[in-house]
Amino acid sequence: MGIGLKLVRAMEEWLINNEAHYTFLATEKNNVASTNLFTTKCNYRHLSSLVIFVQPINFGMDHGGASQDIKVEKLNIDQAICFYDHKLRGKDIDLADIDAILKEKQSLGTWVSYFKQDEWIGLHSKEMKNEDIISTSPSSWAMFSIWNSCEAYKIHIKKYSHPLKFLHETLSHARDKIFPCLKIPICDSLEKPFGFLFLYGLHGEGERVEELMKSAWNFASRLAENVKDCKVIITELGVSDPLIEHVPHHSSMSRIEDQWYLKKVNGSINDEDELGMVGELGNVVVDPRDF
Repeated sequence: MGIGLKLVRAMEEWLINNEAHYTFLATEKNNVASTNLFTTKCNYRHLSSLVIFVQPINFGMDHGGASQDIKVEKLNIDQAICFYDHKLRGKDIDLADIDAILKEKQSLGTWVSYFKQDEWIGLHSKEMKNEDIISTSPSSWAMFSIWNSCEAYKIHIKKYSHPLKFLHETLSHARDKIFPCLKIPICDSLEKPFGFLFLYGLHGEGERVEELMKSAWNFASRLAENVKDCKVIITELGVSDPLIEHVPHHSSMSRIEDQWYLKKVNGSINDEDELGMVGELGNVVVDPRDF
């Protein structure tokens, strides 16, 4: 039994002991070894295809300031919860505890963007109910939340003397291969902590949503410049998410094709496997805590 198979078996055993019903695994589309391990040897089935977008904050972004035609305004948490409850429930997979996520310290907030010419009546009104505010939304608008992964973990590699010198040299060589893929200059030292902001809960409506998505992306980039140790902004969308075609396509942006796999690991074989019976899911909401 190979080391990869041993790891998967050990993980499944832990999940079964902790009464989990399903296990999810993810890998890059071109990782043939992992795909064969999951599907052929471990009986996982393909659940969803997604794309991860990675953008260095200092490259390819419009730093001329926010568009004079677009407003970007922050929602309070109650508004954000209401907006997501109304707008994300139609996804193939959504976040059942979006309220808990939005209240986490790492969630920096939720914003909406829209054109100034389209007044959003009652957006900050204390008299109007949140449901009524949604019903008065402009013809084109977008919303997004930002998660500060820099607060959760950072990659930090220090210089070591022998016997770990070889490891550091190997990682330095890997940097020379990986960083150009992210369009980050290799002069950026591996010794500096490396973090990122993650955009989640993206939603947009209207004919001009592409312009609003560009504005949201630039807003996140400017915000990231003020977050200590942040080097990139990242988001992940399902392949059939309507917004995937509206993510700004800068030359410095990298795309990673992500694959999700599913397996039922607990419960009677006679139990109805509702999740296992659904087809492939392409329009999903990614949980920022899992990224």
